[in-house]
Amino acid sequence: MKTTKTPTTYANVAADSNLISFGRLCRSAIDHLRLSTNTGQCTIGKGGQFGVDGNNYRISLTQTVNQSRTSNFNSRLKIQDVVTFYRLKSMMRFIGHVACLAGTLALGGPLVAHAQVEKPSIKFSQSWLFQAAQAMFPLAADRGYWKAEGLDVSIDRGSGSTSAVQRVVSGTHDLGFADVGTVVKWNAENPGRELLMVYVPEDGFPMVAVALKSRNIARPIDLEGKKIGAPSFDGARQMFPPFAKATGINQEKINWITMDGNLRETMLVRGEVDVITGFITSVIPSIERLGVKASDLNVIRYRDYKLDGFGNAIIGTREFVNKHPRTVTAFVKGLNRAMKDLITDPDAAIASIRARDPLISTETESARLRLYVKELLLTDNVRRNGFSAVEPAKLDATIASVIDAYSLKTSVTGSSVYTDRFLPPRSDRLPPAYRE
Repeated sequence: MKTTKTPTTYANVAADSNLISFGRLCRSAIDHLRLSTNTGQCTIGKGGQFGVDGNNYRISLTQTVNQSRTSNFNSRLKIQDVVTFYRLKSMMRFIGHVACLAGTLALGGPLVAHAQVEKPSIKFSQSWLFQAAQAMFPLAADRGYWKAEGLDVSIDRGSGSTSAVQRVVSGTHDLGFADVGTVVKWNAENPGRELLMVYVPEDGFPMVAVALKSRNIARPIDLEGKKIGAPSFDGARQMFPPFAKATGINQEKINWITMDGNLRETMLVRGEVDVITGFITSVIPSIERLGVKASDLNVIRYRDYKLDGFGNAIIGTREFVNKHPRTVTAFVKGLNRAMKDLITDPDAAIASIRARDPLISTETESARLRLYVKELLLTDNVRRNGFSAVEPAKLDATIASVIDAYSLKTSVTGSSVYTDRFLPPRSDRLPPAYRE
């Protein structure tokens, strides 16, 4: 049956054991209609044919799977109300719950439309610059992983974990990426305004203090009386008090020098500071790019001195997460796909950050990515259980060290700061094989 340019009438399409439930259809005309399947994306574009045949809505379309293979699909969907569609003009959006099956596609698997996210456009704050250790975010955007989940994500570079936290709690950004210890400290100091971690991809503990060997700073106690440089928002600086307490450092003898993140490694090499703190993935490759060999550095790892923990996590305010569960689930799902691509396609990851910062060194960022994968991502726990398989005992120990070091009075529990309810299945979170 031929389609006409009659205005769309509202309709609620019933769920049926064999059929698809569209929920309520949007009033605006459509330019293309994208439906998710377990094998890829179905798009009804200008070549799609629509018709009403009795109580059945007939669809004929071309299905694109993984952006490479196509096949034709024809099916009939039962509807409750008479619905008149007209030729495609602007985007249709699904509102409400979408479920059930609608026959089998030629490539296998049922046609399923995913539920509409509560907030289709969101802002996200990285914790740091456009470097390899943040490449999964532009990679997810460039490969359309969030688009496939109904999300348009705007990504902003960061200047440290604290800045990401401030952006999220102030409402300028919906979600962010911040160090777990910084999030714990925020929650303990701000009851009623808590953040919730929903995905923790960095299972390793990346925090270090780094000095040139010529400075003769090799042990934690050697940091006393020295000038230590870091941005004020730096996660390793925020976690220095727990490190100092664990190692017996007198913090009154520490002279902190604050600078922008872009200047940190340069000031160390020039001798303007004695030591810098940061994530190992940020500090070491950036120093090497300035002509200093790793063998000429003393690296003091926090984890080697009775302090273990995590790197960064995806965070949102508890209010945002609870009000937008489908949005959070969609974000995590898209990001999880990019995490695996980070391992299997490092060149694409570097290309994504280079598109946003053309001044980066491909050689430096490739080395940084290798370090990131080995040091922070592929821990034994992640290899066994997948990304964001947070071990409760490790999280509890992290919380206890932060509370103790800052002498905080508010109790923070693991379940109050982290939830796994937005995670994809374990089988989807297991990392791929890594070949350096």
